[in-house]
Amino acid sequence: MPLQTFLQNVLASPSSQTALKTLTVGSIGIFAGQALSYSTIIMPALRTIPPLTALPVWAKCYNTGKNIQVPLILTSLFAGLPVYYKTKNAFFLMGPLVMGAIIPYTLALIMPINQTLLNILDGNKGGKGKHSSNHGKGEGDLKELYVQWDLLHFGRTVMSLAAFGLTLYGSFSRHALTMFQ
Repeated sequence: MPLQTFLQNVLASPSSQTALKTLTVGSIGIFAGQALSYSTIIMPALRTIPPLTALPVWAKCYNTGKNIQVPLILTSLFAGLPVYYKTKNAFFLMGPLVMGAIIPYTLALIMPINQTLLNILDGNKGGKGKHSSNHGKGEGDLKELYVQWDLLHFGRTVMSLAAFGLTLYGSFSRHALTMFQ
């Protein structure tokens, strides 16, 4: 069965469309909420404790977050794009595409910092001193990496909040519901 026929069959009923819209908005909303909590709660709290003490906590949060966030991005894409295909509601194209853009943004800008922080953590597990690592990063350098990470992560937060707003508008706005029919 060709993909187009499959999509038409799946999206033929209003309940299927509603389920996919709910999955799209829900996955984007959960991602945005999690991203906002990192920007407003987790990182500010981690910056109040010594950087080397914060590093294992940051790593645990990072590993937990990536295991949740990647599936949320994929869910928003795989649920939202078929909704756009069927309804031509551009907000269900824009929202998931903004979410999808988070992946290259993260890989290009945040992943190098993630790798540096994880390498420092691995170096500290090898028994080096309390205030430096095998990678020559002291506590001041760690503080700067946290600030850079937090600023770049805020970009992800803004992107996800924008995607959430777009899909919410596309779901509930009278204008959005009628402008693409």
